Amino acid sequence: MGLRAFLAGWRSVSFSRSDRTAVFDAMFGASIPITRERVRGERVSARIREEDVRAASLVFASLGIEAEIGERHGLPAALAFCRERPGIPVGLLLVALWLNFSGGLVWDIRIEGNTKTSAETITAQLSDLGFEIGTRWRGIDFDQLHADYVAVQNDIAWLSVYMNGTVAQVQVREMWADGVRGDRTHTGANVVAAETGVIEEVNVFEGQAAVRAGDVIRPGEVAISGILEKKDGGFRWEYAAGEVWASVAVPLAVEIPLERLEKRPTGEKKTAFALKIFKKTINLSENYGFDPSTYDKIDTIGRVCLPDGTPLPVWVERTVWQRTEAVPVTISADDAQAEAMTEMRRLVREATQDGVLLEKSFRGSLRDGVWRLDGLLSVSRQIGVTEEFAVEDEKPSFRRTYGTEENHDGLLGGHGAAFRQF
Repeated sequence: MGLRAFLAGWRSVSFSRSDRTAVFDAMFGASIPITRERVRGERVSARIREEDVRAASLVFASLGIEAEIGERHGLPAALAFCRERPGIPVGLLLVALWLNFSGGLVWDIRIEGNTKTSAETITAQLSDLGFEIGTRWRGIDFDQLHADYVAVQNDIAWLSVYMNGTVAQVQVREMWADGVRGDRTHTGANVVAAETGVIEEVNVFEGQAAVRAGDVIRPGEVAISGILEKKDGGFRWEYAAGEVWASVAVPLAVEIPLERLEKRPTGEKKTAFALKIFKKTINLSENYGFDPSTYDKIDTIGRVCLPDGTPLPVWVERTVWQRTEAVPVTISADDAQAEAMTEMRRLVREATQDGVLLEKSFRGSLRDGVWRLDGLLSVSRQIGVTEEFAVEDEKPSFRRTYGTEENHDGLLGGHGAAFRQF
C-alpha cells in the first residue's frame, strides 16, 4: 500500500487469530488487499484501504466474525483534522512564510581577526552604516559596505562581510600591528603628558626626549618630541613614540553622614517581559501604570539559543520594578569610619589599577555629623599620549598648540639628559 494508501487513506482491522485463515481467504476472493499483518497473542491486526472499508465490513458480517475497525489514517484524516482546527494550517502557513522571509535577514554577526578593536565597536560601526541584526542582507551592496567602513574609521585596514546562511561572518585586518598609528608620509607626532606628574623615566622608541627625570610636566606638554633640529639649523620630523613614566599625585575623599535616608525594599515587585525578534519588540506584559520614581528598576536581557548553542535573533527582556521607601538611619561614628575605609579601599584600587602605588596617606575627621576621610596617593604610571600633527612641504603644522612661538627649545627637546633610547 505505500504512497497510494497514504493518499487514499487506510484503517487498521483486528480479529481473532482463530479466524485468520477464513478472513484472508474471503478477502482474497473479494479482491480486497490486506497488508501489514501482525499476530499479537490471540489477535491478528492488519491494514486495509479506506475505499475497501465498506466491502470488508460486509465480508466480516457474512462470515459472522466480530472485527474491530480503527480510525482513519493518511491524508484524508489529516485534512479532516485540519478542517476541524483551521488555526493549524494557518499557523503552518505563517511559519513557512516567516521562515522564507527571515531567511533573507541577518540573524547573527560574528567577527574574526580583531585584536585591538572590540567586537562591540565594529558591530556598532556596522550598525551606523545600516548593517545589523535584522537587516535584509539581500539588498546590501557588500563592496560599498566594505569601502564605507574603511573610510569612516582609522583602526581597520581591511574588512570583509560575507553571509553564511543567515549569519554574517565579518573578517577584519587591523592597522599598525606594531601599535603605532598614523600616516607617516604626511603626519608626525609628539608624545605629550595626559596629566601632571614628576618624570621618573622616559623610554623613547622614536623621536627625542624633551624632559628628564625629576622634571615636572603638565597636561599637554611635550615629553617626546617628533620635531628634531638638524645640524644646519633646519628641522626634520618623526612620528614620536615611547613611554613616559611619572609619579602622579591622586587626591581622594570620602564622606559618610551619620544621619541619612536609605532606600529599603518593601517587598512589592512588578515584573514585565518583552520579546525582541530582530528589530521588533513585542511587550508581553500589561502596562502597570505606576509612579516609577518609587521603584528601583532592574533590566535583564537574554538571547535565545538552540540546544546546540546556536544563537537565534530572539531576545527575552525582563524588567523588575522593586518598590522602595526612604527610611531615616542613624549610625555611630565607628560605623561611619569603617564604611569610609571600605569605600576608600575601593577608590584606591581604581586609582592604582593602571600603575604602581608608591605612597599613601589618610586623615579622618568628624565634623557637623559627617565623617570625612581624605587620602593622598603617589602613583607611578605611564602618562604619555600621542598627539599627531600634519606635515606639509616638510614643515610641521600643529593640530594643537603647546606654548608660544618663543618656547620651541622645550618643544624640540632642549633637555638632552636621562632617557633610555631603544
